[in-house]
Amino acid sequence: MINLLIAGYHGYGNCGDEAILQAMTTNIRKMAKDVNITALSYRPDFTKTEYGINSVQRFNIAQVVSAVRKSDIILSGGGTLLQNGTSTRSLLYYLSIIKIAKLFGKRVMLYANGIGPVTGRLNRRLVKSVVNTVDVITLREKLSEQDLRSIGVTNPHVSVTADPAFKLESIGGEEAEKLLKAEGIPSDRQRVAVCVRAWQKAQYGDDYVVKIAKVCDDIVSSGKDVVLLPMEFPKDIDISKRVCSAMTQKSYMLEKRYDPGQILGIIGRFDLMISMRLHSLIFAAVKNVPMVGIIYDPKIEYYLKELDMPEGGDVRSEKLDSDKIYSQVCEIFDNMEKYKACLKTKADTMIKKADENDRLLSAQFSLIRNKKESLK
Repeated sequence: MINLLIAGYHGYGNCGDEAILQAMTTNIRKMAKDVNITALSYRPDFTKTEYGINSVQRFNIAQVVSAVRKSDIILSGGGTLLQNGTSTRSLLYYLSIIKIAKLFGKRVMLYANGIGPVTGRLNRRLVKSVVNTVDVITLREKLSEQDLRSIGVTNPHVSVTADPAFKLESIGGEEAEKLLKAEGIPSDRQRVAVCVRAWQKAQYGDDYVVKIAKVCDDIVSSGKDVVLLPMEFPKDIDISKRVCSAMTQKSYMLEKRYDPGQILGIIGRFDLMISMRLHSLIFAAVKNVPMVGIIYDPKIEYYLKELDMPEGGDVRSEKLDSDKIYSQVCEIFDNMEKYKACLKTKADTMIKKADENDRLLSAQFSLIRNKKESLK
């Protein structure tokens, strides 16, 4: 057996990170029957039950070191793990796992990672030193490759692929419709999903909440339903409720927690998506649901350009223009087939790029098998 350890931001209720883990475990099982999967998690019992894999508490140092020692290969990812925009402690945590793995002589793969921001001379020097020892690196966008090279990483084994969530398996449309019905969401009108997140670094504070609410009012006034769709549960509930409260028209909100496959299926029942959340945009692309993205991070901007979908504004530097966003929504509805055709072509390209993550991982499995065979 090959023992594989996945280090990522798991067990916190973020649908995007859970989608990555679900897609990774499903794909690994499809391509290799001799792999035993373990994941680090904030809630190991949840992760074990949800994905049918082994899991250890990410903050139990003894358990983490033991899991690394017992593994043949460590996957760092996916998601944006190597960054100190959240905190330097987070950056050091993931770098430490890679460092420990290499001290034990283990193979390490950065799997569909986002990189950055990494600020501070010492932090950048540490990333350069540690990442140059990694065996293979796949990055989910070109921006991350640029960030790595600017830090000084010279590792030659780098490929730009795509987010693993492009390969996530979905529940069926009928099942998704039943979930929406159970939450009181009507099905007799066109539906627009809206995903927002709290972002304290927005240039103009909570003004974006008011502007998004105004767009939602205009959409409802045009004869469509608006449904607030939290992606990080329960973290996005409060900000979603604030959008609903700022509206003058009736809206809906999903209040139950759903797994990534269910969320993917639910998004497929919408006609259009307005979102600040990366993985809701990816899910919309997979389900061929045209979108308007609200930028708060370079990764959103990157994927909107890759998918050739409109951006409704950038909260990092400007006030949102609700009239502009509503105009973009109307443009999509007026030219729906054109947008769907474009999006399908772009999403198919991304799915093929995501396949490359698993092709390169499969090559690592072959190296490990050959080594084990030679030691018999």
